[in-house]
Amino acid sequence: MRLLPITLLLQAAAVFAQLGAPYQPAPPSQSTWTLGAQTFGPTLTGHFQGIQDGQPISVDLAGDLGLGKDKTTPGFFLDYQGPRFAFQISSGAAEYRGDRVINRAVTVNGVSYAAGTRVQSRVKLASVDGIWTIKIVRESDAWLGIDLGVQAWTIDLDATSVPTLPGTPVTASTRIQAPIPQIGLSGGSRGFNGAVESKAYVHYLAYKQAKYTLWGADVRIFPVRWFGLRAFYEGGSFDVPRGSLNDDLELKLDRKGIGLGAVVRF
Repeated sequence: MRLLPITLLLQAAAVFAQLGAPYQPAPPSQSTWTLGAQTFGPTLTGHFQGIQDGQPISVDLAGDLGLGKDKTTPGFFLDYQGPRFAFQISSGAAEYRGDRVINRAVTVNGVSYAAGTRVQSRVKLASVDGIWTIKIVRESDAWLGIDLGVQAWTIDLDATSVPTLPGTPVTASTRIQAPIPQIGLSGGSRGFNGAVESKAYVHYLAYKQAKYTLWGADVRIFPVRWFGLRAFYEGGSFDVPRGSLNDDLELKLDRKGIGLGAVVRF
C-alpha cells in the first residue's frame, strides 16, 4: 500500500516541476499501442448476506469457507497512449478453493449447511476492465488524467457438503455479477528514451451508501523497443450495505495482489 502514494507523489512532482520550468519546445508526443498477456491472482475476501436472485444467501468467503488461491487463468491486455487521451482494456480470472468444517450455518442459493458440516467450495472470479483516460496535463514525458470506464466482476460460487456417514453430497451454486462504473485520477511517465513506463491510479465511486475503491501501480520495462515485461499491483474494495443498491442483499468484497505480464509495443 505504501508503493501507490509514493508513486503518485513522484509522478505529480515530476509534472508540476516541469510546469514551473522555463518553456522549452517539447518534441511531438508519439502514440503507442501495447498488447500483451497477463496473470493476476489476487487474494479474495468478503461476504454475502440476504437475497440473491430470489434465493437466500449467507456466507463469508474466508471465515466460513476458508477460501485460498488455487490457480489463475492468463488474460489479455491492450493499451493505447496518445497525446490527448488513452484507453486500456484488460481481462483475467482466478480460482479459489476451500475445504473446511463450518462452525455456523451457511446458505448458498437457498441451500443451507448446518454447523459441523464439512464443506468443499470453489469460487471463480473473472473480471473485464475498460478505461478511457482524458489527459488534462501533458508534458513530453509525463501526464495526469481523468479516468472513466467500467470494471465488470463475475463470481461463480459452488459449495458441496461431504457427509460423515454414507450419504448423498448436497451441492449449491450461484453467480454474482457486478458491473462497476469507474471514475478517478491517473498519472504516468516515460523515461530512459521509452525504456521504462510507469502509471498509478486511484478510482472512487460512492452511491446510496455503497462504495467502491480501486488503486494500483503499473511498471513496464522494455529491454528492446518493441518488447517488454510488465509488473503491476492492484487492490479494490466493493462495499454494498443492505438497502443501498439492493434492498435485500448486503455484500462486501476485497481483492488485492501483484500481477505479471509480457507486452509487445508498436
